Amino acid sequence: MRPTRVPVLLLALLIAGACGYVLTETAYSSIPPLPAFAPIGLLLLAIVEVGMSRIIRGKIRGTRPAGRPLHPMQVARAAVLAKASSLGGALVAGAYGGIFLWTFGRRDQLATYNDDARVSGLSALTALLLVGSALLLERACRTPDDPPRLTP
Repeated sequence: MRPTRVPVLLLALLIAGACGYVLTETAYSSIPPLPAFAPIGLLLLAIVEVGMSRIIRGKIRGTRPAGRPLHPMQVARAAVLAKASSLGGALVAGAYGGIFLWTFGRRDQLATYNDDARVSGLSALTALLLVGSALLLERACRTPDDPPRLTP
């Protein structure tokens, strides 16, 4: 499995942001208000992934020997979770970012615009935190490089 490339995540973020902006521009009146607790789920997932990355990195590098050793399949599942979370987080951050850009400029017109701007801005930020924690988890799942051999 190849490591996640940041340009791919940026492209996904930009495309989702454009889609979120266009969707908001064309159909804002038919979209229900954004849920106020949307950023909390993203934040909890980011915290879980940071915790997983600390545990996995310590077990792989041997600095955390307490407890049972990790099965290789657990590490592979964590790496897949990290890849999915990084791309999903980039898409969510882009979509909420597009909604934020549209509602932020109009927040003085209606209270709903102001509420949606706040929720979409916080959701975009927590989705970016999720992307960062997913990249950290993916990096933690890598095996350390072998030390260089000294040849006589």
